[in-house]
Amino acid sequence: MTTLAGVTDEPTPSEDSPAVAVAALRERVASPSGGEYLSTLARGAALLLGAGASCGVAIWEMVFGDLMVAYVRSNQIEPATRKLMALFGGVGLALPLIAIGIYWWIRRTRPLDKARKIESVGWKLSPLCLAIVVPTLFRWQIWKGLDIQFLVLVAITAFAAQKLFYRSLAEPPMFRATSGPLASFRQRAEDAFDRWSPWLPWVLVIGLFFFYASYFSFFTLRNHWNLRTAAYDMAIEDNVVFNAMRGELLKASPMFGPEGTHLGHHATFFAYVLVPIYAIAPRAETLLIVQATLIGAAVIPLFLFARNRFGPYQAALIAGMYVFYAPLHGANFYDFHYPPLGIGFVFWLAYLVDIGKYWWAIIPLLLSLSVREDMALSVFVVGAYFLLSGKKPRAGLALSVIGLGYFLAMKMAFMPYIRDGKLSFVWFYDKLRPKGGPSGFFGVLLTIMGNPDYTLGTLLISAKVKYFLQVMVPFAFLPFRRPIGFVFCLPGMVMTLLSSRHASYDIAFQYTTHWALEMFLASVVVLTMIKEPAHAADRHGETRVRSWLMALALAMAATSYQHGAILQHNTARGGFTAFKFDRTEKDIERYEQLISLRKLIPPEAKVAGTERILPHVSNRPDAYTIRSVGIQDAEYILFPFQIGGIDVDRIHPLLVDGSFGVVDVAGEFILAKRGHSTERNAEVLKRVRKPRKRPPKAKAPTLPHPMPKKGPGEN
Repeated sequence: MTTLAGVTDEPTPSEDSPAVAVAALRERVASPSGGEYLSTLARGAALLLGAGASCGVAIWEMVFGDLMVAYVRSNQIEPATRKLMALFGGVGLALPLIAIGIYWWIRRTRPLDKARKIESVGWKLSPLCLAIVVPTLFRWQIWKGLDIQFLVLVAITAFAAQKLFYRSLAEPPMFRATSGPLASFRQRAEDAFDRWSPWLPWVLVIGLFFFYASYFSFFTLRNHWNLRTAAYDMAIEDNVVFNAMRGELLKASPMFGPEGTHLGHHATFFAYVLVPIYAIAPRAETLLIVQATLIGAAVIPLFLFARNRFGPYQAALIAGMYVFYAPLHGANFYDFHYPPLGIGFVFWLAYLVDIGKYWWAIIPLLLSLSVREDMALSVFVVGAYFLLSGKKPRAGLALSVIGLGYFLAMKMAFMPYIRDGKLSFVWFYDKLRPKGGPSGFFGVLLTIMGNPDYTLGTLLISAKVKYFLQVMVPFAFLPFRRPIGFVFCLPGMVMTLLSSRHASYDIAFQYTTHWALEMFLASVVVLTMIKEPAHAADRHGETRVRSWLMALALAMAATSYQHGAILQHNTARGGFTAFKFDRTEKDIERYEQLISLRKLIPPEAKVAGTERILPHVSNRPDAYTIRSVGIQDAEYILFPFQIGGIDVDRIHPLLVDGSFGVVDVAGEFILAKRGHSTERNAEVLKRVRKPRKRPPKAKAPTLPHPMPKKGPGEN
């Protein structure tokens, strides 16, 4: 009923009545703030529920890890175990739901504030949404033979992780203690951190260096003593440095016989830099230790280059990623090669130019060029970066001209002159050499520039796609976030992806140097650009860098585990074969047998040996690979009973006609000497395989011989 004053006399609902609550809810939902409230609450709840369910399933994956191989590869698992997965996921889903309910009940603030807090916590914990993927990435059996699938999954995970890490880091801390024991502990930790900051990053970096050098020295030496190094390329490089010690011009008798120089194939003048160290212990083992040490030492200039742009701990993290970069491990495990030795020198060059120490930069510049002619391409791209970025344009121009000029002069003029006009390794690019057109590198360039569709077709084969993913997924394709990254890719493109030779685009070979080197520099450069503010109000540059570093660490760890040699020993490769980490009693016995025969050979005597034997006697003026250059004028032949192919074709007749007599037999190895008594030849011939019915077409060549189709990489 209404009174004359227009005021109803019906009872007014109280604020706590259901009718008022429903009306208020409708008003909030209908208003802009109400829409924000619902969407905010939905986002926060979805993030927390997703993180909980993902963590629950991830725990199930770790508990039933042995079953994951069949489950992921073929979706096969016991029904009861599958139900347990649903249970774990359900529990993970329920826990955040219960936590949201409790928080909503006890928190006495506006609903919109509650929703915003839930969303903030959801974003803070959002990286946990990826937990479901992580356990499967770190189980190598799942992805054996499924490399492309694995790498695509890692790339997607890394991209998502970067976005989620960024949002997580941008949110305020969930708990902020201002007093009490927790605040006191936090303050003490911050004080200790401040005291350690000046030197702790250096401790980490030096530790990484010693770890890498000792770890890879140990296993490459063990690999050598297991007789798993080869004449191509261990014996060649050992012989080159030995002859450099004697003043020879890069003489490589395992490849060319008693005459000829390796200079026509590669300008490895760095061999003369190695002579003082090699002279202390002139044998292959010294080169293996030098290789591991120089590759590991590259973490120091990389750290310095990154520290100029980021904090010392971020720079140390980048140095740690270098140590665990899987493609680098295969290059280190495949005998001894020069390109990986130049990584540190180019890093030093970039750092010294970056800080304006131009005169000091001359030292790593000369060392880089001396390592091998293709390292000049790395010098070129470093110069191109400084030139194009405008940071050090004059120095950049000088480095670009020097690098490109040296590479072209060596490849197109000096080395062909040494080889009587023949170009070295142009056959690596057979598919790009036009038929009926220019046959050299100029013809390759004409194909690349004039027929890009065909060139692209040669790149889009499964082996090259896999290789490209293997070298780039650890960086989550970060270098391509800015155009300068494509410049840094040029040496890798030229030396690997454009090549027609399979070894060039396999991470078990030394050619990955051009990705390991350039991509780490490119990542530091691109991260620097990402850190720069996009506009005046941008204050999130540091957060972007941290999120990218966390994503890179995840991608690097996963790919290092699957394809590297540190986190597990089941999938690593070096060269053409799987790398063997262990050493059995039989391996030790075989090595001792071989060494007992090696002791019977005078230090300067000329020796011919088979592929796996020659690296142990190549530290002499003349050591010949039987399958490549034949016996030549060798005084001794060292070989195992188990030989075949061209080796038996060339050895067997010499034992039959008495040109060589057996000096001694130790286990499975035989040592024969020219003109020695043939008394023991008959017993050895009973165990040596007979030659093929069709004799060799010609005598062993003494002039430079093309590389065999199987066995060697590019030395």
